[in-house]
Amino acid sequence: MQSPLRPSTPRVLRLRRNDIGRDFIVGDIHGAYDMVVEAMRLVRFNPSRDRLLAVGDLVNRGPDSWRCLRFLQQPYVFSVRGNHDQNLVALYSNGEPSQTVLDFMAARCGMNWWLDTPEDVRREILRALAKLPIVIEVETRRGLVGILHGNVPANMGWANFINHVERGHIGVIDEAIQGRTRILAGDQSGVLGVGRVFVGHTPQRGGPKRYGNVYAVDTGAIFNLLMGKDHYCLTMANIAASTLPLAVDGEGKVARILAIAEPEEGRPFGMYAREQGGPVY
Repeated sequence: MQSPLRPSTPRVLRLRRNDIGRDFIVGDIHGAYDMVVEAMRLVRFNPSRDRLLAVGDLVNRGPDSWRCLRFLQQPYVFSVRGNHDQNLVALYSNGEPSQTVLDFMAARCGMNWWLDTPEDVRREILRALAKLPIVIEVETRRGLVGILHGNVPANMGWANFINHVERGHIGVIDEAIQGRTRILAGDQSGVLGVGRVFVGHTPQRGGPKRYGNVYAVDTGAIFNLLMGKDHYCLTMANIAASTLPLAVDGEGKVARILAIAEPEEGRPFGMYAREQGGPVY
């Protein structure tokens, strides 16, 4: 994979605690922006107070992927870089790719929308995606929350992970963007040194799932939108919500939008944040 960062791109974006509103996580969008708008309505999103945090993969598969530019221009939107976002940027790392390459990638990665996008808009989208961080850290009243697209390597604590990302360790960055071993293995060990981690990348049937203190919130919105698969949905959740609605048990039918609006007040996330094993809340 091409180096996922330009020298001026911040690898880790740190957001201060939102004391005037709420912070929401949203799973992989893949162009399903009408579903995002619907979810914002369901949680009564207030653009002047609330923030929207995305786990990446803003583009590809969905024909409305071009709307990522307007999405990222909103002052309340923050996103990490997903593998689909990265792959699009990497296509242009050595200059303009040939039409043959673009046609191949369009067929392979659901990039037909890109072929129909005007050149000037393409340039703006590439600039916006190239600026996306690899990781977002958010302070909350319940503790520290981490957001990335792929995976924190097994047996790596949060502080060590952040240090590797900030120093540009390509292997760790690649894992952060497109790793999924923790989810595929059902690894419940969690990540020490952080209260809660949200990831995307690996679609979850029947709603989001919990793996220790790691929450997988790519719930396959685009499969619901394009193919009507009713065991997939879009997840939008308050990052400080209680654990139960963020850890759905099962793979059955779900509502088209899973919208979890309110936080669980006054209770810390759990013992992972103190770099010890233990329960997570």
